[in-house]
Amino acid sequence: MAGLGMLIFPLTLSGAPLPAAVKDPHYGAVLYEFYQQNYFSATVNLLTAQQLKRLKHHDADSELLLGGLYLSYGLHSDAEKIFTKLIDDAVMPEVRDRAWFYLGKIRYQKQLFTEAETALSRVGDALDESLQEEFRILKANLLMAQEKYTEAATALEGLVENEGEQKANYARFNLGVALIRASRKNADQEKGEHKKDDREVVGMNLLREVAELKSSASDQKALRDKANLVLGFSLIDTMPVVAKQFLQRVRLQGPFSNKALLGLGWAEVKLQRYEAALVPWEELATRERTDPAVFEALLGKGNALERLRAFPQAMQSYKNAIAIFERELDALNNTVVAVKEGRLWADLLGQVSRTEMGWFWEAELLPDTPEARYLPVVMAEHGFHEAIKNLRDLWFLDRNLGRWVSEVPALEDMLALRRATYEAQLDKLTPEQTLGHVQDVRISRDIYADELTRIGETKDAFELLTGKEKKLMERLSKVEERIWQLSNQPGRHLKRLDNYRDRYRLYKGLLDYEVETTYAIRFQQVKKSLNSLDAELEETLQQQNSLQRARGSAPVNFAAYEKIISNKRQQIALLRKEIKAAFDEQQRQLQEMVDFELDILRARLVDYLDQARFSLAHLQDLAADAAESGKELK
Repeated sequence: MAGLGMLIFPLTLSGAPLPAAVKDPHYGAVLYEFYQQNYFSATVNLLTAQQLKRLKHHDADSELLLGGLYLSYGLHSDAEKIFTKLIDDAVMPEVRDRAWFYLGKIRYQKQLFTEAETALSRVGDALDESLQEEFRILKANLLMAQEKYTEAATALEGLVENEGEQKANYARFNLGVALIRASRKNADQEKGEHKKDDREVVGMNLLREVAELKSSASDQKALRDKANLVLGFSLIDTMPVVAKQFLQRVRLQGPFSNKALLGLGWAEVKLQRYEAALVPWEELATRERTDPAVFEALLGKGNALERLRAFPQAMQSYKNAIAIFERELDALNNTVVAVKEGRLWADLLGQVSRTEMGWFWEAELLPDTPEARYLPVVMAEHGFHEAIKNLRDLWFLDRNLGRWVSEVPALEDMLALRRATYEAQLDKLTPEQTLGHVQDVRISRDIYADELTRIGETKDAFELLTGKEKKLMERLSKVEERIWQLSNQPGRHLKRLDNYRDRYRLYKGLLDYEVETTYAIRFQQVKKSLNSLDAELEETLQQQNSLQRARGSAPVNFAAYEKIISNKRQQIALLRKEIKAAFDEQQRQLQEMVDFELDILRARLVDYLDQARFSLAHLQDLAADAAESGKELK
């Protein structure tokens, strides 16, 4: 069925859904990078956290997320090992179902359809809601890939009924295609004359529903154009008038406009309205001349003019087409040369400015060079997207490793600085002197402890006087001695001696009262100070032992770190060598893919060129024959 194509839903990168509660902060950091679409950083952080055993509350979730990240980068074998292990470990049902889902997805991408179908059949009712839609789409895609159109139609019916309006429109389109293919496959198997059965009628009606969508959303407009294009091309041979109606609904500036204009022209030719066919083909001939539809329109113009017996105009049209085809062949050859010399890939990768590897290749990053004009035609193939994404990811990894190489000397400098600092401070560490000082302090402490015990037994509060109180006591003793001296000397001062004695006894009594009443507090404070001193001495001894161990282990640690850094340098060099080999191999494969597609385009251009030359030569022969017979070619 011409123009009947399945519009497959994209299978997106689906990692672990956000858990109800993130109990491990490091897993939260991984999820933050993941939902920011920084998949490389998320993978690195996840592997680091797993190695340091910091994800004890999210062990299964983190494994699922890692498997999904591996899957997104095409590491199917590594991802499959993770999901198989999760299944073998008899994890919770929701984890098991997600693991089976991912296994089915991996096997589908490997085109192991039977194994994929087996894995998907093991998915139970515990699959997370966020993956349900992709699960149903994957099952429908798998059935379509196996040409089980009837079963695919059944699976798609559920999507039509249960999804939101916009997603349901995609499902209607796919369901319509599946029903029509199922009908025609059955007719082919019976080898009878094709007659529309109920499935094809239903399929056509579903496509008509999509073709009549009323939506301003860009993706829905494109879907509507696709449905009209499919319906139009399917009816050109049998119902060209109706086919025109569908093709005329396709937007003139949409992604399917070129094919629609081409189809309009052929529908008019089918109705033998050659002059009307020139209208869409004239418009198409002015468009980008890398599209095969434009090439076909250039050739069709001359054919339509020839059928209108406008031979001079037809000859000129063929001449113009020949000139265009020859120029495009030259441009195409330049693209081939650029591909073989590697210039195209350098320009392509030079457009990438993002610091993260991504999941999709941005088509808008195509280099603005003459050699890249034909890349959009090649990029229509999914394999090209995968290959260029792989090439881009390898380029990113090599650039990242290159940055790590530049950071290794900094690590070596840091280690050298720490070693120099350690050696400079080593002479200042005198364990013997420190230990002797601690022993001296401990002897003094024991003397004070014995004295405190004696004071506790005698309850002699005056042994616990503070320095200030001792000075006051000494002053009172001097005052007492002075009063006694004055009492033995004649003079007028004898009248004031009683006053002196009274003041002395007052101050002496106040001091004695203060000392006697605070004895218990003073005793406990001194005892507490001794306990604090014991703790400080113990800590000092522990620190001393730690220093002793550090003196012994530091040289060993420095050597170990030095070895680790050296090993990392070698690992980076080895990885860069492997990446370089993988990059070269991927570039070779990509070049083969591009060469193959460009060869197909070149062959088509050569065929169009030959047809134009043959048609022009035929008209020139007719003109020559007419001239010989004295008639004008009309």
